[in-house]
Amino acid sequence: MEKLKLGIDVGGTKIAYGLLNDKNEILFRYQTPTPLEIMPAEFTQKLYTEIDTVLKQAGCTAEQLTGIAAAMPSYVDYENGIVITSGSIRHIKNYPARDILQKKYPNIPILIDNDTNVAALAEHGCGAGRGFHHMVYVALSTGLGTGFIVNDQLFRGSYGGAGESGHMLITPGKGVTDGCGNPGCFMSYASGSCLVKHALLAIESGTETCMTEMVPDLSELTARHIADACKQGDALGQRLIEQLIYYASLHIYNLFIAFNINCYVCGGGLTNMGDFLLERIQEQVDVFNTQENQQVYIKKTSLPGENGLIGCGIALDTALGKI
Repeated sequence: MEKLKLGIDVGGTKIAYGLLNDKNEILFRYQTPTPLEIMPAEFTQKLYTEIDTVLKQAGCTAEQLTGIAAAMPSYVDYENGIVITSGSIRHIKNYPARDILQKKYPNIPILIDNDTNVAALAEHGCGAGRGFHHMVYVALSTGLGTGFIVNDQLFRGSYGGAGESGHMLITPGKGVTDGCGNPGCFMSYASGSCLVKHALLAIESGTETCMTEMVPDLSELTARHIADACKQGDALGQRLIEQLIYYASLHIYNLFIAFNINCYVCGGGLTNMGDFLLERIQEQVDVFNTQENQQVYIKKTSLPGENGLIGCGIALDTALGKI
């Protein structure tokens, strides 16, 4: 009976499930939408039901699992397996995820981590960050987050929250608010969800844009619509994409100045806008960078759509002492 690991990558748009072998190859995948307004009890039942579905569809039993790792778009208390707060799923707060999963699967090791942390492990171990002793994974997606690799090890910080750099404040008290509750953080300017908020505010104030023709029901507006509007020469779309590039670049440059880490691997849904996005971010970071002979490398993930699940496998191996 083959032993497998179950990875659960909870994102701001979708929840991806994957069964991995001992080489962290994904043997089976399953995906569902992320309901951002879901309540904790409903989220628990959703996890229970969908894990059962994965095992059934894959022809696998719980007894075959050597571990379950769930990666959350959240501030996670890693030691205790608690999701403190989530920038994307706003009702998930002080959620004892490990205990909840352990209740249903009492004999299986359970690990709860931040989604960008596990993505960083994957990119460093077998992706675009290979060969760098220090690396930062940057998630440009529904939210904005980072995972730090320092001296070839994942860095968590004093309380396990290292990597929540998207919530660093740059205009305190000004701008839109994301799930952290502090208006004016980097995420409030350079994330997919907040780009949409900026677009809606501009449209409500009377700004003309082709987005209203693209999406008659503005509740369905997404960052992809903003990118498409930008490509069509729409002034609002161009302004918002320039905002994204500027603040994403400033975020990376500030991390470089603080930690002197030179490799930044970028992934997440916003990178699907096209190669121009990371090319422009590289150009802007180079403009900011006044450090002589210290190149900052902006790289695109080489594991798109997979680094969360692969990282869950690596995180489990590390926790269980296999690495």
